[in-house]
Amino acid sequence: MTEESRETTKEGMLKRSVSRRDFLKLAGIAGGGIAAAGSLGGLIAACGGTTTTTAAGGGTATTAGGTGTTAVTTGGAGLPNGKTKILIEAARPVTGVNAIFEQAHFGPAAHMWVDEVNAAGGLKIAGKQYPITYNVFDDQSNLDNSMRLLTKIMEEDKADFVFLPCSTAFLFAASKLVSDHKYLAMSAEGGATTLEPKMKDMPTFFQFLNYSNHYQMPVFADILTEVGAKTCSIIYLDDLHGIEYNSQAQIFFAQNGVKILSSTPVPAGVKDVSSIIKKVQGENPDVVCSFQYPPENALTYGTMAQLAYNPKAVLGGPATSTQSFYDSFKGALDGIMFEGAWTYKMNDTVNAYYEKLATFVKDKGNVDFWGALIYRAELEFFHQAVEKANTIDQAAIADVMRTTHFKTTMSDDTFMTQQILDRASYAGQIGQWQAGVPQILDKDKRTTDKIWYPKPTWADAPKGLTTATTPASTTASS
Repeated sequence: MTEESRETTKEGMLKRSVSRRDFLKLAGIAGGGIAAAGSLGGLIAACGGTTTTTAAGGGTATTAGGTGTTAVTTGGAGLPNGKTKILIEAARPVTGVNAIFEQAHFGPAAHMWVDEVNAAGGLKIAGKQYPITYNVFDDQSNLDNSMRLLTKIMEEDKADFVFLPCSTAFLFAASKLVSDHKYLAMSAEGGATTLEPKMKDMPTFFQFLNYSNHYQMPVFADILTEVGAKTCSIIYLDDLHGIEYNSQAQIFFAQNGVKILSSTPVPAGVKDVSSIIKKVQGENPDVVCSFQYPPENALTYGTMAQLAYNPKAVLGGPATSTQSFYDSFKGALDGIMFEGAWTYKMNDTVNAYYEKLATFVKDKGNVDFWGALIYRAELEFFHQAVEKANTIDQAAIADVMRTTHFKTTMSDDTFMTQQILDRASYAGQIGQWQAGVPQILDKDKRTTDKIWYPKPTWADAPKGLTTATTPASTTASS
């Protein structure tokens, strides 16, 4: 990508993640509009008072006082006279604990898509082609910074489109902020059950990535039933991601007769989980679920290996689906299941995309088998929706996205149901590492191989993985 079409700014680092208390505060704030508050729980938005925001290529803006919300109209097809390019901007984690997502997840998918569109002449609107300028501003993996940057992008830069930040908590905050500014908002590395009831009031917000109840826990519960698993112990990170996955597992496991023996919260940055693993080992569950972020997942797996604790099945959260994470354990993760899933084994079209993506990120280890294919489909879906709408008017494009089916690399029939990617469009929900190959376990036509149950032992686990050190390419959260 040329410097003209991409700009990335780099600043600072984040010191901590979002706690349960911050999340509860977040939920309360986002439910009634976003305003300034303290620390990571605070969401910096329009700074109060009356604001004027212009979206979609300059159009006309109608100011609404008091809430920071702006109604925007842009007219009919095409772009305003004199406009020669389309400006897309994003607040993304170039640095900080979430930097891997900009480096190896949605980041590469977006940059590669922009390169391809520009190489073909640009987006086709009203008989003309418009190249894309894509600017990425570093939110430093900091929630306050992310909301400030998003506000600047919409109110000062007046970008034509906004791409969202990563992680579940950031998505929760950004969805309301961007929607209130009448911008199209599409999830990247994040999905939230708690956003679903709010989406009726956010007609331009769409969730693409699969997540806890959509449909990972229902599918996993069915897999457990099929293999005859009866008991489960859960270890979850005490933040939005872990809280949602734990709560949905409680619901769907109970429906399938799987008894949860314990559910243990773990703080971000924990340095020793040996006491938790020993407690779980004493419970002797069939299945252990690790609803945690990469550093905590690495610590949990390494501790289990060191203690020679080998349950029949393990399901892991973010980073477990990334090739470099698997490689760092030198084969010991064979049989571990992960939230996802897709595989280059699906078909020739997907394999061709995998090879192209691996070349783009310069290392097959940086390929993620949860979201990388979904992000590709999301951008292809967005591309086709813009050209079908024949305008960059956000509301018009949202109308197309709500109702139209498109062919993408992931699925010949990619479509939304109530502004969430339909289950039929996904490659898979649950994956498993089998001899170094990611396989899809969904019990339908998506299945690419039979489940390994019980899983192999940790016999080949490398030494020294019982600290909170995670491979450099996987220190991130979803």
